[in-house]
Parts: sequence; structure tokens; C-alpha cells
Amino acid sequence: MKRKRHESKSRQRFIRRDAVTRDVDLLVRHRREMWKDLGVRKKLVLDKADRAYRKWVKSGFKNRSLLGWIVETKQGVVAGSGCIWLRPAQPRPNVKVQIQPYLLSIYTEPPFRRKGVASQVVKEAIKWCRRNGYSRLALHASRYGRGLYRKYGFTRSWEMRLRLERTAQH
Repeated sequence: MKRKRHESKSRQRFIRRDAVTRDVDLLVRHRREMWKDLGVRKKLVLDKADRAYRKWVKSGFKNRSLLGWIVETKQGVVAGSGCIWLRPAQPRPNVKVQIQPYLLSIYTEPPFRRKGVASQVVKEAIKWCRRNGYSRLALHASRYGRGLYRKYGFTRSWEMRLRLERTAQH
């Protein structure tokens, strides 16, 4: 009897590919939609953020500090995306690398939510980090993504913040 190779439903439905420069507008749109889902509604605020993010993504692709993935249906319909930023990390004991991969801007188009799209990005990010010798992957999770990240072994860490008044233009 011939054995069938079993693939996950997400593998059958979706194709993941590397993001490239022509995807910048898509990544910016996904980032904007992510912020809207998180409650940012002011058009002027979003427009300003889009301009800054577009410039940052282009620069990151150019200097190779940013990489990303696009998840599409087999028919070429975009279902979601996500990126890794290779951000500088301060030297500290027992840490050899001075680059910290940071997972960001994970977004799934509403019709494709809860169908494994974000999982494809997270799995690929983890695989990429392991393949490239990184021992840690960090992110800030919204309440929407926490369950997904826990599923892949992410744990919460402790970070404290202080909001400073906008007195200086830095």
C-alpha cells in the first residue's frame, strides 16, 4: 500500500515567499491595518506612521537589517505577512551575538484569520533564526497574538517603560 504524504492544511492552502522591495507598499498597508486593529484611528497619525515605516522598510531591505515573508493563497491572493528586524543589541555577559532578531508587523488579512497564516510566518522566522545561529527571538505581542506566540514557546519577559513628555525633537 502506497503511503500518502500528509501536509498541514495551511501548507495545502498557502504559499510563503520572501518579501522583496516590490512588497514595500503591501508591508506598509499591513502595518497600518495592524495599528488600526490595535485602536489607532486618526488618519493623520497613520499617514505619518506610513511614511516613516515605508522609508524604514526600504532602508532595512537595502542594508539587510530587515527581512520578511508574504503568505499567499495558491491563486496569488495575499493572506498575510511579517518581518524580522536584525536590531543591534548591547553587549552583555553570556551573549555572544550583538544582533537581536525581532519579530514584528505580523498581520493576517481578515478573511484568512485563524487559518495558519501567522503561524507560517512565525515558524519561518524561528527556522531562519536557528539556521543563522541566533539563540533568541524577541517580539512585543498584542493581545490578539499572545496565544499564537505561546504555542511556539515564546514566554513573557519583564519590561518597564517611562513615557517622557515631548519636550525635545529626538
